[in-house]
Amino acid sequence: MFDTALWYFLILIFAFVTLIKLKSKNRFTPGNIDSQLDRVIAFLEENGGNHISHLILLQDKDVYWAAEENVLIVYKRIGNKIVVLGDPIGPESLIPRSIKEFQEYSVSKGLKPIFYQISPRFMHLYHDTGYRFLKLGEEAIVNLPNFSIEGKQGAKLRTRVNKFTRNSYTFSVIMPPYSKAVLSELKGISDAWLGNQKEKGFSVVSFSEEYVSCFPVALLKDPEGEILAFATLASDHKKSITIDLMRKLPDSPHGTMDVLFIHIFKWAKENGYQNCSLGMAPLSNVGDCKYSFQSEKFFRLAYLHGNSMYNFKGLKEFKSKFACGWEPKYLAYRKTFLPVVIIQLLLLINSTPHPKNVVDKIKYLMKKTG
Repeated sequence: MFDTALWYFLILIFAFVTLIKLKSKNRFTPGNIDSQLDRVIAFLEENGGNHISHLILLQDKDVYWAAEENVLIVYKRIGNKIVVLGDPIGPESLIPRSIKEFQEYSVSKGLKPIFYQISPRFMHLYHDTGYRFLKLGEEAIVNLPNFSIEGKQGAKLRTRVNKFTRNSYTFSVIMPPYSKAVLSELKGISDAWLGNQKEKGFSVVSFSEEYVSCFPVALLKDPEGEILAFATLASDHKKSITIDLMRKLPDSPHGTMDVLFIHIFKWAKENGYQNCSLGMAPLSNVGDCKYSFQSEKFFRLAYLHGNSMYNFKGLKEFKSKFACGWEPKYLAYRKTFLPVVIIQLLLLINSTPHPKNVVDKIKYLMKKTG
């Protein structure tokens, strides 16, 4: 009993010290932002991104150019770890080389690389470089050409959309740049939605006027023309779009987000997109097999019994209304003490990003998004 209590005490001390270091560390210098942002956005427009590459614009991360600067790796340091967000971005033929190069770069700095939310597509490449895996959850994906609310299966959603239409609720998508009045109204909705909660960061989107100004915004308005709900629409610069930051007023009618999503799917399909990502359902189908790793079975317990705090099941159920497919996402890590890694990831996600004053430049660069 004493040994267990001591172990937990040491973990808490480690978490506290790491959090202090995280808050005091400058993630970007102004010069780095000015020199890198133009280049990163141009690179993504030319090469395409992935399901979370738009989160670079939260500006709480740093970048590493691999394979003679032909591959982009987005990361954030915490303690003795470098946590990469998603897979390296660039020509597929250069991904194996980039993973090895970043591994060597991290070791040269006395740090351990961790890849967060990698896709199954490149798992064999991480495996060949000595990485182990932990399933984190699944990304919900809507196949837009095949999505429909017609027929018996879509009856509830169809009825809900028709009811909002009869009652004069309207949908629109607006493009940046936005007026101060629009941004202020969106911020008011976001603040009301947050309540006493704090914004998160790293792999979780958060509201800032700078960030919202990078993307098209989908709006659902009431009969009086007041905005009830909104969502930013982030493109991967290929054929996929992500419903990114989504917020609504607490007293909005039941089914508001369902209606907003249905309209977004229709708009995205009309604008040539093939897929729409609804983001992650954390811990979805993690550790639900008797042969799963013990670490994943532990997360299964969190999924089953932590719903009152994190609403894992509710999020999965909501996205299941629309999703046509689910893509698993994994943590790739080398030999390390996994509980410490999990604590470090939680600290990263629960650290509020602090965007810098580059909104005018971002507005200009991102006009073509969507």
